Amino acid sequence: MQTLIFDFDGTLVDSMALYVAGFNQVAQDFKLPFIQKTDLQMLKQTSAKELMLTYKISPFKLAKIFYTVNKNIHQEIANLPFFPGVKPLLLQLAQKYRLGILTSNYAENIKAFLNKQSLEVFDYIYCSKNLFGKDQTFLQLIKKYKLNKADILYFGDEVRDIEACRKIGIKVAAVTWGFDDKNLLASKKPDFLFSSPDEIFRQLA
Repeated sequence: MQTLIFDFDGTLVDSMALYVAGFNQVAQDFKLPFIQKTDLQMLKQTSAKELMLTYKISPFKLAKIFYTVNKNIHQEIANLPFFPGVKPLLLQLAQKYRLGILTSNYAENIKAFLNKQSLEVFDYIYCSKNLFGKDQTFLQLIKKYKLNKADILYFGDEVRDIEACRKIGIKVAAVTWGFDDKNLLASKKPDFLFSSPDEIFRQLA
């Protein structure tokens, strides 16, 4: 593998608390229940598609919620922390691999975050406008940067990341410190399942 591509939220940065707070600010507007602390473990054990069915959220409504939440919290994203051990891992991996970001977040949010972190290790930041269309965005990225699928490993923290990579034949590594629970991720059989940045370092660096 020559190219490592990372999801942003839940993989590189710890943004769950920020998104929960942002969702709770608009939950009533979308006639949805507030997320309580006691709900978090259940949410981590349930895929996004299952949650949409449970709460009767259409793809259009989900996109509107995501847009509204991101609009409200975008100024705070630059202040998010990396997960412990992630920043030094990226600095090490950048010595051997080409690094990129493919995310459902917004490019301006990520650039603001990386500027604040003074981190310049990524060759590109590519954003998917459709939460469940990451596979198509991935194909666009591959075409634009003339990448070889066999050379790519994608890192994500959600079931939808694994599903997107499976659709287009790209190796995927799931990390267990993000949004989805370890057992839920393992049930989808990613190529790698990492529980810490140290495990990634030992495997790749």
